[in-house]
Amino acid sequence: SGRSIQRPLPGTSLADPQRMSEGISSSGDFHTDNGRPLAAGGGITPDVEISEPTRDPWVQFLDRRGIFATYASDYLSRRGRISSSFEPDQATLDDFRDYLTRHDIRTPGEYWDGDKGYLELRIKTELFNLVFGLAAGNEIETRGDVQVQKAAALLPDVPELLKPSASKIAAARPHGRETPAGGKLRHAPADSAGTEPRFSQGPSR
Repeated sequence: SGRSIQRPLPGTSLADPQRMSEGISSSGDFHTDNGRPLAAGGGITPDVEISEPTRDPWVQFLDRRGIFATYASDYLSRRGRISSSFEPDQATLDDFRDYLTRHDIRTPGEYWDGDKGYLELRIKTELFNLVFGLAAGNEIETRGDVQVQKAAALLPDVPELLKPSASKIAAARPHGRETPAGGKLRHAPADSAGTEPRFSQGPSR
């Protein structure tokens, strides 16, 4: 379409990416080969927005502390190599819970039940990282990614999504709240306060 999809980056040569494409379109309106309307700048706006899952403070704490990786190492040292057909089950979760208790990390009831699916995914990912390599672990994590799953489910709808529609130009406009520097923010950080909740019952290990 000839458009620039670069979002503005204040303080750099890309502060005004539209200037880089002057002469291509004076109106700022662009169209695909089949006539679908597009808007320049601001990055790429998806046809279907799939929100990133929000994680509660407890699993954020576990991720930041690298608990899943250390548990995977401990699991293998006690139980030996896993097979490629390994799937975490309730016994695995019970073992993980015991591991957390041994390391003075609380397992709040208000989070545990709702987090079981994520815990199983992270445990399996880290075990596959150690046994079969990072590529295998990345594949497990990608297959379990909710956004990837929803995007894959939309593949049969791609022809319909690509059809021209006058209403799509509005959706293509850059949006998001302004930062003090003039940039766009689409997602707020998961822990905007910058503080880490205390889930450890003892000194950090």
